[in-house]
Amino acid sequence: MSAGVAERRKKSVHRRVLSDDVVEYLIDAILDGTLQPGEKVVELQAARMLDVSQATVREALRELEVRGFLESRPFRGTYVRKFTIRGLQDYFRTRTELEILAARWAMEAGFKTLDHVHLKECLNDMETYVSREDHVSFRKKDMEFHRTVVQGSGSESLLSSWSALCHSYWAYFGLHFEQKKYNLNDQMEKHKAIYDLLLLGQLDGLRKAILDHYVNIDLIDGAVD
Repeated sequence: MSAGVAERRKKSVHRRVLSDDVVEYLIDAILDGTLQPGEKVVELQAARMLDVSQATVREALRELEVRGFLESRPFRGTYVRKFTIRGLQDYFRTRTELEILAARWAMEAGFKTLDHVHLKECLNDMETYVSREDHVSFRKKDMEFHRTVVQGSGSESLLSSWSALCHSYWAYFGLHFEQKKYNLNDQMEKHKAIYDLLLLGQLDGLRKAILDHYVNIDLIDGAVD
């Protein structure tokens, strides 16, 4: 590898790390209310404040748009996405149908495409996070558990559709709005039930279990219809 190529790759990695830092900074700013729903994110202003290039900020904004935190309005700029009850309901409904479809296809394949071992590992890790009262790590492992269920369908197209639902956005907001009400022990039992019902092939019971394990929308303050 030539010195020039190596240097370009080094700069690319550095830019990507900086972009990750900007992503996390902006997520924190959204969650702590520094950036309000509907507020415009000015690229140049963010670059000056964080002492990074506009290209780095632009890359971070694209990533946050993919994750669902931001929305781009033609000829107007980039804005913090507004959190709505209707949007959350739509997310829950769509995600549930995709996961039930994944379970059905996994059953039809005799569960040969389902990674039982990794599902159990996810549950074990989640129990560890319950004992530590680590809500953030629990939520991340929660999504990994469900992703493994969808992967069990054996369908890349279904997994791609599920992955496009902006899970990070809804998970962060669910954590933010329900941190004090979110009972990890209760969630742990619900995920064990989901695992058992999946392997038993009881789709009706599984659908109810998935719906029951979501955030209780009625308890969320600060969201709009």
